[in-house]
Amino acid sequence: MNGYRKDYGLEKKFFEFTDMRELMEYSSKKYKDHVAFITKTKRGPEPEYKNTTYGEMFCEMGYLGTALLRRGLNDQAVAVVGENSYQWVLADMAIACGAGIVVPLDKALQKDELLSCLCRSHAKAVFYDKKHAKMISEIFEEGSSELEQAFAMDGAEVIAPGAASDNTASGEEAADAEPGKGSQRPGSEKEQEENEPKRFCSIEELLEEGRTAVEAGDRSYLDAEIDRDRMSYLLFTSGTTERSKAVMLSHRNLMSCNFGMNCEELFFPDDVDMMILPLHHIYGFMGLVTFLSQGLTTCFTDGLKYIAKNMQEYHVSVMMSVPLLLENMYKKICKGIVKEGKTKQVETAKKICDAADKVGINLRKIMFKKIIDEMGGRMRFFINGAAALDPVVQEGLNSLGILTVQGYGLTETSPTIASETYRYIRKGSCGHVMPNVEARIDDQDEEGIGELVVRGDNVMLGYYDDPEATAEVMEDGWFHTGDLAYFDKDRYLFITGRKKNVIVMKNGKNVFPEEIENLINFLPYVSESMVFTQSKGSDYVLWVKVVCDQDYMREHALSEDDVKARFEADLDSINQTMPAYKMVKRYYISDKPTIKTTTMKTKRREEIKQIEQELKELGLKE
Repeated sequence: MNGYRKDYGLEKKFFEFTDMRELMEYSSKKYKDHVAFITKTKRGPEPEYKNTTYGEMFCEMGYLGTALLRRGLNDQAVAVVGENSYQWVLADMAIACGAGIVVPLDKALQKDELLSCLCRSHAKAVFYDKKHAKMISEIFEEGSSELEQAFAMDGAEVIAPGAASDNTASGEEAADAEPGKGSQRPGSEKEQEENEPKRFCSIEELLEEGRTAVEAGDRSYLDAEIDRDRMSYLLFTSGTTERSKAVMLSHRNLMSCNFGMNCEELFFPDDVDMMILPLHHIYGFMGLVTFLSQGLTTCFTDGLKYIAKNMQEYHVSVMMSVPLLLENMYKKICKGIVKEGKTKQVETAKKICDAADKVGINLRKIMFKKIIDEMGGRMRFFINGAAALDPVVQEGLNSLGILTVQGYGLTETSPTIASETYRYIRKGSCGHVMPNVEARIDDQDEEGIGELVVRGDNVMLGYYDDPEATAEVMEDGWFHTGDLAYFDKDRYLFITGRKKNVIVMKNGKNVFPEEIENLINFLPYVSESMVFTQSKGSDYVLWVKVVCDQDYMREHALSEDDVKARFEADLDSINQTMPAYKMVKRYYISDKPTIKTTTMKTKRREEIKQIEQELKELGLKE
């Protein structure tokens, strides 16, 4: 159906890199003059862009890494926080490829959460952008972290907290100071220049500092040995609070994941991908690493509401996404088809394409050219992750000629465990387990559903400073995912829900809320939903919170009463497809979106507190 050959023999074209630096050096030679990143430097009617080639990027990694080593940051934790950008990637790569340990932090963190992560990781330095300059400056002022240096990215103001604006020690303290070790008492600008680099500066200053050193013969960074089995990345799991876990990942972990992806997913060097996922999250970051290993060009979105415009602007062909974005995109496509009165025409075109597929002819790019042109003309491949995509949406996008696959993984597995590919697509599944990952199902019930347990080089080193939590999920090299799943007869993997999210009714039956939510979320007037329970007598009653699509309601002049009437009818239809114990008995309409992570997953534990408050306010608490 997707127009690709049955097998491209990808496993014969790729090898597993030893570490990230080898990967980047390989790409810098093979794709030397190819554009690695497009950065928009000026917005407006006449935007301006800067292209960075693979060769240029590798040189800049060397310069930046050299400067970091000269500042005493070898083997130290260095945080990176900010919006997606080329400089964010450059900082991340330079730290990991011979300097220290990368601590990528969620750009949406509040100050106390950011401080918590900095303290827990023992970060000695931080790269930050404009949005975080004030927050980082305040953290330095308060002196409550171990931070000693801070580097501004993407035009951010160089901070000068308090009297430390001179950024260095004075007198005897300056003479005795180790490189990169700040003190509480500042000295003069002259002393600063004579004794040590500024503790607070821009990434451009670091690059110049490193370039000068490299050209003078400093090869300390360029020749640094990388231990592929040592912690090189420290990532905080979703939530990033005192209760969150800090996952330790090595170069071996990441390169194992990269190799598996290269052997399965089909990319081409002329592909253009657009990063819309936060790079502090392993899903988005490892997607980027895979693109870099195959010579793709990466651009960045101006924001979620500009995705469609940016797809046209950069002629995007590949994109990693999450369900909410793809489902909204597909809803708009369907709405446009209905508005133009083309529903019957499109359905006929799909049938013609299905028939052509059987004789090896791909007509979808021709038949649905107008839809693809609205996405920039080159869109060919969506990869969905973080949560399950509605099968109707996936099937719909594939039928329009855009290969759309579902992947599955966790931060602890770097992240990919399984994925559909151009070869393997099955409705509702996550495809096959990666070729270099082992998997089994533990404690299966009568339907073959149990906990998914995996083993491979992609599995984390453990949780930082938390051996007890590590022991809870690791057993003889096997990682317990906490997800409930089953394999079908062809070894396609199906995830039924989180073990901790499963609702166990009083009769012992299991209800997977995600299964019901996927059906409700596809209703055109529903933005999102969450299934939960309320006690009633000796049993539980299934409820659902429904958040309506306000744009849809305005466009169709629907009142809340109108929506309630439609939803009650639709819920009856959905319930008829369910066994009695899975039927949703009660609901309420809300204008409050669920509380989410930066990858748009609902934080169920926090959301249930919001739901309890809403039920009280609405007088629905039983």
